[in-house]
Amino acid sequence: MKWIIILYVLLVLSSCQNKPEGYVIKGELKGAPENEWVFLTDVDQDVFYDSVQLKKGYFEFRGNVANPELRCITCFKDPSQRIYGWDKILMVPIYVENSEIQFTLPFSDMPTKLDRELPENLSIAGSHAHDLYTRYKKQVTPFVVKNDSLFKAYGSAYYYKKGTEEDVFRCVRGMDAVRDSIFNIGVDFIRKNVNSPVALYVARGLKVRAYDREKAREVVKLLPDEVKATPEGQKTMKALLDQPLYVGDVLPDFEVLNTDLDTVKLSGLIEKGHYTLVELWASWCGPCRSDIPHLKETYQRYHEKGFDIISVSIDDDMEAWLKAVKDEKMAWTQVCGAKGESFNKECMRRFGVRGVPSCVLVDKEGKVISTNARGGWLSEKLADLCRE
Repeated sequence: MKWIIILYVLLVLSSCQNKPEGYVIKGELKGAPENEWVFLTDVDQDVFYDSVQLKKGYFEFRGNVANPELRCITCFKDPSQRIYGWDKILMVPIYVENSEIQFTLPFSDMPTKLDRELPENLSIAGSHAHDLYTRYKKQVTPFVVKNDSLFKAYGSAYYYKKGTEEDVFRCVRGMDAVRDSIFNIGVDFIRKNVNSPVALYVARGLKVRAYDREKAREVVKLLPDEVKATPEGQKTMKALLDQPLYVGDVLPDFEVLNTDLDTVKLSGLIEKGHYTLVELWASWCGPCRSDIPHLKETYQRYHEKGFDIISVSIDDDMEAWLKAVKDEKMAWTQVCGAKGESFNKECMRRFGVRGVPSCVLVDKEGKVISTNARGGWLSEKLADLCRE
């Protein structure tokens, strides 16, 4: 009996020794300046998990994660200004799990936060989750690069008038096609890797707002119940299912102030049987003011064909808002969000956006047909909807 107990204890000890107690990231940044600081951060550089100074190009991070997490090996060109300029942040995403992970890259090849593609000579080994993440990134990166190219061409044709309207439409359709391709790649990846934490990362990044709620539910159905029950699974479910506004939704209603500062309902301003653009903007927002000439052209071109605009300001300063309305001489309905302040106004929350300008286009029955109806996207959509 004594020998059985001893054998059991030895087996338990052996099992504990073989089980990883946490992660160890052993890294080499060849050619890096001596004593250069290296940080282990989250992907937004808001959370700093660890830091160390390089010794002959080598660094090591140790810790523990409950589940594999996407983090970043990060350096700063100017350590005193960590939050200014993505071109000054050097970073490599890395999926950290409780294992020994090897990281190798010449310091001179560290990409900035602006770079879309990672260096070919980057080597990260020892993390199964990172291998899956790399596989996914290799699939979507060519489309991301293509989207950047299309957006550059769009900017040239639309903002600088170095192209025709059809050039603008071609770019817009191309970017929409890229968005659809990335979405489909993501769904296929989730379907094939439903038990991986990387699948949850991919799911949270899907642009479900551009589609309808049913599409979001279809993605959720791919995930096993035990995965959805985890904290990360719950976060993913919320990101997919709890967006305030999707294509196909009825436009949310809320109180606004008209130019007489009377409280009215947004729903009472929308004329049935018309396509209506509801634009969130502010008098102090440069891009919002820059969009006004295009909105004037679009309104003049399509208003007689059944198109309206309602501009909802998020200004807190009523005098500044009313002055901007007077100065800009916009012919359509002007109102201001009645509840909340600035970016926390009710209209922002109900539209599920964090910045302005943000534009939603609704159909003749008041249902959302586009959650991205700015600039060329609006013109392309109306050219199709308002054909004679």
